[in-house]
This record gives sequence, structure tokens and C-alpha cells, in this order.
Amino acid sequence: MPEASSQTSASAIPLPGRQFWYIACPSSQLQQQPLAARVFDVDLALFRDAQGRPGALLDRCAHRAVRLSLGRVTAGNLACGYHGWQYARDGQCAHIPSLCAGEGAPHGVAVTAYPCVEQDGYVWVWTGEGPPTPSVPNRIEEFDGNAWLQGTVLFNCSACMLIENQFDAAHPAFAHEGTHPAYFFSRLRGMPETEFEVRMEEQGFAAFIPVVDPDQPIPDEPRSLTRLELPARVYIRQVAEPLVNFRLVLHVVPTGPQTCRLEWLQHNPKGAEGITWVEKETRLIEQDRLLLESAQPAYGPGVGFSERSVPADFVTMLVRRALRASAQPDWRAELRHLPGRRIVRLRS
Repeated sequence: MPEASSQTSASAIPLPGRQFWYIACPSSQLQQQPLAARVFDVDLALFRDAQGRPGALLDRCAHRAVRLSLGRVTAGNLACGYHGWQYARDGQCAHIPSLCAGEGAPHGVAVTAYPCVEQDGYVWVWTGEGPPTPSVPNRIEEFDGNAWLQGTVLFNCSACMLIENQFDAAHPAFAHEGTHPAYFFSRLRGMPETEFEVRMEEQGFAAFIPVVDPDQPIPDEPRSLTRLELPARVYIRQVAEPLVNFRLVLHVVPTGPQTCRLEWLQHNPKGAEGITWVEKETRLIEQDRLLLESAQPAYGPGVGFSERSVPADFVTMLVRRALRASAQPDWRAELRHLPGRRIVRLRS
């Protein structure tokens, strides 16, 4: 646990592991035209073939390196907008318009294709080494049969910082004026001492209220639950009947060492089953984004900033340890080296 005033070098901020499935885009946003997306350092061109199946290719034509995402879909292939070279979902060049009768395409013309599946309202891509393991992404809990609001927001901060933010119980009363239940509760009752439990799980950990005995399971209906499922999926549940009852599912996609993309789902209890796309950034997300983006420059290379942490920061420090573990080949074994259970006390 961080001691009061403990220091951490900014260079300790890790990235989530790469050997996982990540969201390339929401399904609803990939329609007739190709779409550009970035996962880690890989620029992707996404498209749908003639059967509507998604494909993910490296966003560079093999001819003159033009971005394929600037092209169009032709006969189920992704056609470059520069000279019309066409590529199938497997990356193989299917047609070169400039070739004359009797001229064959150069041997081995292709672009890199990445494993790609569509599931739970998203197009997922694998940019890790070797074949995907597991063969498809983990299902989103309770996705089927519910109504959801869905949106995407780009952040100019590291994926780790954004994931940490979801577990930071000390910030909502200050950062989320007029948007978060904790802000209103703090105005009504002040900031009393409270405690929550942090417990390791098979693929991450959960932070929840109320605290229970070590031999008891996590409550089925906790007042508050934030769960990290590695590499970068966060489930959030807040219940304060009758005013508060919401569920969020967040996916944080690294797009570089200091940038990321937030893919969010919010349960919509008043909506019809399915997904409603939300184009505009919500005020609550904007509040976090502006604060995190203001901090990111201090974590750049060569800046020399050192953090100061207190005991309430235990869970955010645990996020870093879990993300660092996720980058190891045997990441499940690495997780078992982390504290199995901890009670955290703070004013909030």
C-alpha cells in the first residue's frame, strides 16, 4: 500500500498487454465506407465485404503506401483510392485495374491482415503475435437482452491513466461537479470516512462496497462495484436507490504511449433492447478527459516528474501492477503475486 507522501517516477506508467483482443470500432460505425482505426501502433483500415463481414487490414496500400481507409469498397474488396488496387479480407490483392490483357499481378502482392471478429456491438481485432488466444473475445456480461447507449471518445493521455481514473474514489466529489452522484452526496453530507474492499479475481480485480468477510463472495448487488477485466475492460455499477442505479462497461484501447480511445456502453433502462449511438461526448467524460490530458505532459519522456501518493491511492497503483502483469506471457500467474485482498479507507 502506498505510504503517505510516497513517490513514484512517472516512467512507471505501463501499457496494457498486447496479446489480447481490442476494439477496433463500434459495429454501427462500420457501414458502406472504409474506416480508419488505430490499436497500439497499428493503423488499420476496416471494411465490410460483400457478405457484411468485417475485415481489418494494415492501412497502407502495397503499391504506393496510400492509406486504404481513404478508398472505397468495390465488389466486396477494399479498393485503394489512388490507383484502385483491391484487397480481400485476407489481405491478398484481388485486382489491379491498370494491368492489360495477359499481364499478371506481381507475385505475392498483399497487405497485412489482422484477425477480426464482430461481437457484442463491436468489431474486435487482434494485433498481438501468433494466432488469437482465446479465438474470440470474452463476451460482455449481460450484453444480450439489454438496452445500451454507446459512444467513443479519443483521449490524449495514456490508457493506464484512464483506467486508473475509473478506480479513483477520491476524485468524483471534486472533478465531477453536477454530473456524478459523489459530487451531490459530498454537498449533502460532507466527506465522511468510508471503506471499500479490493479483491483479486481470475482476470483482474474488483473494488466494491460493502466490505464482506474474506470467505464470502463479492455481493451480487453491491452499492458500488468497479471491476477490471484485463487487459482494459472496466465494469462499473453504482446503486443508491431510488436515485442512482447505473451500469457502465468501458473498454480502453491504447493508440500510443500517451494516447488512447474510450469505447463506452451505458445501460439504458428506459430504452428498447439494442444499442443507441451517442455522437456527443458526455459532460462527465469531458470532465475526466480535460483533467487527464492536462496531466499527461508531466509523464512524457525526460520530464522528470515524480508522483506523491497516499494510502487512498492503493487501488490505482494496483491498476498499474495488473497492467504490467498483463504484458507478461504467463499473466495469470503474475496476477497471483498481487495482494489477494485489501481494505482501503479514505474520505470521499
